[in-house]
Amino acid sequence: MYGHILRPYRRLVSPAFTLRTASLRSRSYQTSQSKKQFAADSTHIDTSLNAKPRPFAIERVGGRECHVSWSEEGITKEWRELAAPTIRDGQTQAASTIGSVTGRLTSWLRQMFLPTNYPQSVHRSYAPFHILQFFETTFGTVVSVLCNQALLTSVGVSAEGSVFGAVAVQWIIKDGAGEIAKLFFIRHCAAFFDSHPKSFTLAGESLVALGSGLQIATLLVPPTPGYFLLCAAGGNVFKLVGYAIWFTTHIKWVRYFAAQGNMGDVAAKDESQTSIAQLVGYAAGIGLLSVSHAPAYLYALYTLLTPAHLMMTALMMRVATFEVLTMPRLGLLARAYAGEDGAVGVRSLREVERADETGVFGEYYKRKEDRLVELAPRVSEVVGRDVGADSARWELCTRVFQDEKYVLYPVAPPTQRIAVFFHPDAASDDMLRAVMHAARLRMLLGDGSSVEDTPALRPALADSLSWTRAHFDAFKHELEDKGWRTDEIAFADRGHRLLWGKEADRDP
Repeated sequence: MYGHILRPYRRLVSPAFTLRTASLRSRSYQTSQSKKQFAADSTHIDTSLNAKPRPFAIERVGGRECHVSWSEEGITKEWRELAAPTIRDGQTQAASTIGSVTGRLTSWLRQMFLPTNYPQSVHRSYAPFHILQFFETTFGTVVSVLCNQALLTSVGVSAEGSVFGAVAVQWIIKDGAGEIAKLFFIRHCAAFFDSHPKSFTLAGESLVALGSGLQIATLLVPPTPGYFLLCAAGGNVFKLVGYAIWFTTHIKWVRYFAAQGNMGDVAAKDESQTSIAQLVGYAAGIGLLSVSHAPAYLYALYTLLTPAHLMMTALMMRVATFEVLTMPRLGLLARAYAGEDGAVGVRSLREVERADETGVFGEYYKRKEDRLVELAPRVSEVVGRDVGADSARWELCTRVFQDEKYVLYPVAPPTQRIAVFFHPDAASDDMLRAVMHAARLRMLLGDGSSVEDTPALRPALADSLSWTRAHFDAFKHELEDKGWRTDEIAFADRGHRLLWGKEADRDP
């Protein structure tokens, strides 16, 4: 069986390795006949050096395909653009973009401006709606600039000459710097808004408080354009990033609060409540300003109000007890269910929180060893350290999971984690099933020593797969009975999807 598994790997050994082996063998040839034969073989080998290895997996990342192949040093990667497909032998092929600046730029823009796995992850009307929204926002922003001009003029800044122009430009730069910073922050952190929404909400409010402190500092620095931009624009950067976090996470809160699908009504009433709170705040602020405008007085109020503000945010996150399957919670529930063949059952959110087996807000692991799986990693992060062992293990795993929408790949010790790769068509049920399957497989593997023993790994993969197929429906039903939301898995999804097996067997 082990020889059968390694057979594909023999085909994957690089031409360079074959050439070196032939060179070593040539030293034992002494006859002219054998030398002629070796010269003919060498010509054959030289021709094969120009052939590219066939990929064993194809990653889809940021609108591009990464063809991953085995090599003597580990793995090699070739990027191809999905936007310009070609047809070869009746099969759709992605256009190669090796070293393409256009391909890298397109991927970068998609990651910054489009949702993960666009367009599969959104409704069909997403594109036309947001194109129109872009123009709507542009026109509204132009009107806002005109309003700023009118306001500045009304408070005594002359509309003529360079003084007004300097003030207006500074005001626009102040807002523009915040918008640019917000773009880069969202690009790098958007995936974590799903996996750690409460943590980011608290961090966002902290950034708003920091930005407010910087803007109050405009009263302390010399009244020059440079110092104004340093404090005003710098403060606005933190505030706009904080507002962006609040807006994105607040959408999730509205969805979770709307127990009967009444998201529009819940959101509208939330706006009403916010308006009353802001009116009270305006009145209190005006009353406090009537006492003094001195910088020391303003900073004293800031020092008192900011901790109260952040304390309210932290308390809000604690009382918002949503039955969301974060990875620490789901890993805990899946391990308990898989360890007792479902006899123990699934615990409720209240029982999980009472046991105190997860970290802050249920978004962090209590202990590092509690981390059961790594969802949707890059292939190069877990495969390629040992070509011989990894290729045999990969071949085995992809054969076992050829009919599933995910692949489990046990990582060799000391990590003892299960890497889970998702197919582009994987849905939330497939992700839930994969975590449950990984919990069962981890239990069967024990201390992880059999991970590197391919013959011993095969029955563990097969047994865990049959067990998962038999128990998944019951596991999901119990989760729903306990109030858990099974329509989403809260993990940091960066959009890494994978093709394997026959789908990845393409000409280079």
